[in-house]
Amino acid sequence: MLDILNWGSVGRWLQAGTGRRPPVWRTALLGRQKHAAACRAALGQAGIHVSADADRLLGRPEFRWSERKRVVDLVIVSVAELGFTKGARWSEIRSGVKALRLGLCPAEAGPALRLAYRDQPHGERLVVAMQTVGDPDDPLVFSLDHDDDGLWLDVHDGHADVFWRADDRFVFVRRPARWGF
Repeated sequence: MLDILNWGSVGRWLQAGTGRRPPVWRTALLGRQKHAAACRAALGQAGIHVSADADRLLGRPEFRWSERKRVVDLVIVSVAELGFTKGARWSEIRSGVKALRLGLCPAEAGPALRLAYRDQPHGERLVVAMQTVGDPDDPLVFSLDHDDDGLWLDVHDGHADVFWRADDRFVFVRRPARWGF
């Protein structure tokens, strides 16, 4: 059995009880890039690799870029930290984070976080919890990876029936109290 209560700040938060909100892991500035070409240029200048699928996702016409700059608070939660020690489907994960007052990231948070998160540990993969963009037959979500080739903006399968392992980790938006839900 996994000892989720010793897995860092979210584990400590879970141990303290559900009356508290999960801690913010990082913030991301949205609205810095206004279109895919500017985002691609910023990623290229930073030396960040972009997979072909991530590049295609950036260029989809349905992809929405923020018109104004705004900061979002982000939280990392593993499937196990949500109580699913044997893994879970996306619908179970979504219901688990709702009680924690976490929401889906805007798609723009994926590349914005990739640009900001340069100190990602080698071997780590974070999946950006977001609404899929574009083709419903080929739903994709961003992932941030660090492998032997360096830092990557990549994608992961966003189908609702995908089964996620207990150690898979997601980035969610921490909803401000003023949102009221």
